[in-house]
Amino acid sequence: MDKGSSERFPRSFRIVRSSDYRIIYGEGRKVESHKLVLFVRNNQLGHPRLGITVSRKVGGAVVRNRIKRLFREIFRRSREYIPDSFDLVVNARQSCAGADYGLLREEFLAAVRKASRP
Repeated sequence: MDKGSSERFPRSFRIVRSSDYRIIYGEGRKVESHKLVLFVRNNQLGHPRLGITVSRKVGGAVVRNRIKRLFREIFRRSREYIPDSFDLVVNARQSCAGADYGLLREEFLAAVRKASRP
């Protein structure tokens, strides 16, 4: 199966354990942009994983859940641009609250490109 063809977001592509988040925050590379902060760390799994954090400062539950849905969709539809051996954690900033899909996707992919440079 082509890595960009699946529309699913299975559990194996998610970062769920708080210990994994702590390791990525501690050892990963940090890339900041206007709407997000991206933490990137290499993994040995052969596929990328995504974790998303959205603080209550960003907005209420509806806003936070919308932002998480957008980033999951960006990750699913842009896997061909993400290196296979990356763990990615997105920390959404307050400016994400009113942003549309296209703008968030552009910033996310720019941060991934910047993080994947040696």
